[in-house]
Formats: sequence, structure tokens, C-alpha cells
Amino acid sequence: MARSAAGGSVITLRPGTVEDIPSFVELGRAVVPPTYGPIDEAYAQRMLDEWWIPAVFEKSLARNRHLVAERDGEVAALATFGRLTESYRDFPDVTGEREVMWKLYVHPAHQGLGIGSRLLAEIEALVEGDELWLEVVDGNDRAVGFYEAHGFTEAERSADPRWPDDVWFKKVLG
Repeated sequence: MARSAAGGSVITLRPGTVEDIPSFVELGRAVVPPTYGPIDEAYAQRMLDEWWIPAVFEKSLARNRHLVAERDGEVAALATFGRLTESYRDFPDVTGEREVMWKLYVHPAHQGLGIGSRLLAEIEALVEGDELWLEVVDGNDRAVGFYEAHGFTEAERSADPRWPDDVWFKKVLG
């Protein structure tokens, strides 16, 4: 896939594979606590325990597309996307088919180099439809600012009294 230099380093985008699963789990341990802990510490732990585990990545790799950004040969970021109906999670409040970017996470040591923007642009180019959806945990203001700066707008919310709301954003492509 694409290669470029950032901060004197080589950034390579490539498809994710099962061999990357240990790096994905490690990435989750690096990004989830500082991102979601201040919003809801129990939710952050739930994410690590339920969604950032090898078995879930095995299911996700079989159903969705995964893009990895490597910086000097090290997994620096991950993005996943696919159809809502192909998710390994249920979304009872959400109806209709849509293409969803499920994850876009950059390791804290590699943030600020444009890696997230590159991954997002690559996903937008790969989406088959004319819209891209994503969900953000309510309170994740940094992610909201990033996505709004890239043309996403809030479209709907899903509430669960046990956890922070899911805020769904979409972007019309093309």
C-alpha cells in the first residue's frame, strides 16, 4: 500500500492480518485507558476485556477490513471498517445497512504525525457506498474534534443507562 515519511520515519499502510493480533492487543492497552478512562473507567476496562482480545480480532479479521499503519516496521495505528451487519457486536438501536469505520486508533507514541488522517483517507477511498459512518463514545471530545475536522457530522445517538452514549457520525463521500 502507501508509503510516506513522517517525522523522519517511514510510514507504511497495509492490510492487517492474524499475525498482527498481538500488536492490536498491545495497541489497545496503550490507547484505551488514557482515552476512555477519564470518561468512564469501567467502560474502558470493558473495552479491553471484551473488544481488544485475540478472539474478537480473529472474528473481526474474518468479517471486516483492517488497515495497519507501520512506522519503521512497528504497528503504530489500526483502522477497521465494514458493514454494520458484519459486526461482531449487536446494535439494537441502529437500523439500516451502513458502512462503518469501527476503529481508528493511533498509538500515543505515534500521534501528531498525520497517521490517523492518512488511515481515514485510505478508508474513505475504499468504501463502496457514498457514506461512511462511525461511532464515538460520548465524552471523547478529541475524537469528535478530529472527525468533525474531517467532514463528519453527528447523525444519531444510542443510549444505554449502564455506559456512556454511542454518538454516531456520518460523512457523505464523493
